[in-house]
Amino acid sequence: MGAERSPDDEFAAILRDRAVNPVFQPVVSIADGSVVGFEALARGPEGRYESPLALFAAAAKLGRSADLDWLCAGVAAERFLTTGFTDLALFVNLDPLSLRGPFRERLLDVFAELMGERQLVIEITERAVTQDPAALMEAVLQARRLSARVALDDVGVEPSSLAAMPLVNPDIIKIDKSVVQAHSPTWAVSHVVNAVLHEARRSGAQILAEGIEHEGHLAVARSLGATLGQGHHFGHPGPLPATVARSALALARVTPRRVPPETPFEMLSRTEPVNPTTPELLAAMGGHIENQAMHTSDSAILVVNVGDAANLDDEARLRYGYITTKGIEVYVLGHDLPPGPGARIRGVPLAADDPLVRERTFLFIGSHYAGAVFARETDTGSFEVGVCYDRELVVEATLPLVRRLGG
Repeated sequence: MGAERSPDDEFAAILRDRAVNPVFQPVVSIADGSVVGFEALARGPEGRYESPLALFAAAAKLGRSADLDWLCAGVAAERFLTTGFTDLALFVNLDPLSLRGPFRERLLDVFAELMGERQLVIEITERAVTQDPAALMEAVLQARRLSARVALDDVGVEPSSLAAMPLVNPDIIKIDKSVVQAHSPTWAVSHVVNAVLHEARRSGAQILAEGIEHEGHLAVARSLGATLGQGHHFGHPGPLPATVARSALALARVTPRRVPPETPFEMLSRTEPVNPTTPELLAAMGGHIENQAMHTSDSAILVVNVGDAANLDDEARLRYGYITTKGIEVYVLGHDLPPGPGARIRGVPLAADDPLVRERTFLFIGSHYAGAVFARETDTGSFEVGVCYDRELVVEATLPLVRRLGG
């Protein structure tokens, strides 16, 4: 009898032999239970890696997540393309970091092939919003280039990232089952629901309720404004059926956001007035934006460009650190800035020749409110400064900075 294979060797064999079994769960129109598409899920071969949790945990441990993402997407796509469901969508999960790995082009080829013959919805987990915003934005842009739809998954698991929904601008917002199955309404649940409804009204996105297991959950889903549903009440994950009752409901397609090539100052100064000011007055104006973050009870993100690390003093570190204790994500950009300038603050270093080094920016985005102070240094050491409280413009001005926010 041969020696038992190690867990690492067993996982490597799964990748080599493409030993992943795709299963599919229907996504339906809540109005009548008819099918709009299927979410592809993965199962490993019988044994220690049959569970998707064990399978993906092993991939993460071995640094093979991108390999597994590509394999799962490819196998699911092959299976889906053999069906006659040309008018239904395939929902595929994607870890944005996979688009930075060696399988990037293969993964994009799989998605492009699917889009040639089917509708594709790329699901990105809400956790990616805070883990690596730059990778998240790249995944969204790639999906848009392929004309695929984007779904933001697991919304409600991390309420602190709700404010980033407008940055992702998803076509479909998937409310996590923990919200749908909550035993009683709580502040956290109502907070998630209000933010989701606000975003859906703003963009025209559809709301999909996950975890619908019985009529009670279905009633909750309807009350949440969901038009799409998923869960055991409509079907368990399994092989693709031969036939389904197809829905006439069209999936939403929101208007993609423009990612401006300019800096925040260059973009916002085109529509907002700017005036000369001193460094001291600029600090006071930026402090007003920071105060919005310090005193809000909303989900929010704060992005501050200090230009250079020398401009981030100990008092600012303490202030931003305190803001992070309220569950708000704080990103600080600057030349020579370390990745962790203090507490849970996310530091983003800028190159010496980056045009942002001559700018100062304070951007605050909440679920319902946004504000910005934007400034550029003059040759004399003073600043030109402007303010903006148009939420759409503030979000758009934040996008070029998000692409710099690596994990």
